[in-house]
Amino acid sequence: MRLVRLLAAMGRVDRTLSPPELALLNDHAKIDWRPTIRSSDLPVLFVAGSDSEFWPSAHAAAAAALAPKGASTVVPRAGHATNMERPHSFNKAVAEFLDSAS
Repeated sequence: MRLVRLLAAMGRVDRTLSPPELALLNDHAKIDWRPTIRSSDLPVLFVAGSDSEFWPSAHAAAAAALAPKGASTVVPRAGHATNMERPHSFNKAVAEFLDSAS
């Protein structure tokens, strides 16, 4: 898994999650966010890596389609941590989205 390898390369980072962090991740994973996305009146960008181990990139477009002001992009050759794996591509996508939303 690309993300696991990336985290392993960051050897000085403590990857141990505290009980509250684990509870938050567990809660986040179990919630159906679709009603929240549908009710958002703010511009929202869903960014996916084409090679994400956790979230198929097609989900970004599906989530964006739910939001009244939704947009999506897929970063090629990136896993789940697109901002760390392909920072230039990620930052460009976010900057373009912010420009279009203003």
